[in-house]
Amino acid sequence: MGNGGRVNDSTPLDLTVVVTTFNSMRTIERCLLSVRGLAMDVYVVDSGSTDGTIDACRALGAQVTHHAWEGYAKQKAFAMSLATTREWVLLLDSDESLETDLQLGLRDAIACATSNTRAIEINRKMWYVGGWIHHVGFPDWVVRCGRRAALTVVDLPVHERFEADGLTVRASGICRHDSWDGICDGIERGVRYARLSADTKSPAHFPVLRATISIFAIIVKQGIIRRGFLDGWRGASAIAIYATGKFASTMASFERGK
Repeated sequence: MGNGGRVNDSTPLDLTVVVTTFNSMRTIERCLLSVRGLAMDVYVVDSGSTDGTIDACRALGAQVTHHAWEGYAKQKAFAMSLATTREWVLLLDSDESLETDLQLGLRDAIACATSNTRAIEINRKMWYVGGWIHHVGFPDWVVRCGRRAALTVVDLPVHERFEADGLTVRASGICRHDSWDGICDGIERGVRYARLSADTKSPAHFPVLRATISIFAIIVKQGIIRRGFLDGWRGASAIAIYATGKFASTMASFERGK
């Protein structure tokens, strides 16, 4: 230990990193480089990439395992099952990467963890078309790191999440989230998620009114309360993507209930 209790910044932690991928060449190099030197093991679970992702992961030192796609939650649960030897596990999507301050924040959080500490939340921030979105969708605290066997995946069609079986602390720093490759990609993803979630929702009465109110709520929350107007055209694009996805989700659940 040194630097006020922090593990030496060049010493790998007692940590396994697991990453899920599918045709992830746009972001996988940044993702894997951001955990280099942080973990003792890095596993990639790939569901059939054809764009060079598998070779890129191996070239960057990751151990790659193929697992046929079963859905977001089951894919992550399988990835987590590979982490069997280290005390801690960090789970990332291929479009997530650790900024330097989060690398240090995770080191500090693990070094300072008590015997009761079971998990660590990290704060995601959207990087969109060459710049940060500072307000829309931020802060976005998510559980992504924990002691082995402390995390479970909540099985949802989309927006699956991890839950811990005990005390959760927060790591300082930012997880860069390169989710959308432009507004068209963002809208296409939102529509795809709407299809997946439609079967799990009860059809709303007066769906157009409900969807319109939801859009207005998104604009107020993200554009005004969270000051998304300060994000300029990037913030406007993000709000449009969120609003389109919400409208599609509400209408799709209504249509399937007809």
